[in-house]
Amino acid sequence: MEFDVSRINKLYKQDRGLVFVFILFVWAVLGFVLKNVLSLAMNDLIRNVALVAGLLAGIFVTSALVAVLAHLKKNRIALYSEELHNTTIKA
Repeated sequence: MEFDVSRINKLYKQDRGLVFVFILFVWAVLGFVLKNVLSLAMNDLIRNVALVAGLLAGIFVTSALVAVLAHLKKNRIALYSEELHNTTIKA
């Protein structure tokens, strides 16, 4: 079953936007947590360890979400055709 490419592109743009929102949300939450943790840290060593750990966590999450974006872009037609096919069967 062949689906309209404009519908597939619309779904792709929605998912891409959602992934970008997730990236922004992760960094906002991470910034808030790091700000509070750094203010509670007893010395510079603890502050530096917390800062590095938080930044590494943010970098790994961001790189994973960028990988999701690449996967969506590469397999857009197959993924969304299957999704549209499954939604028309259930309807």
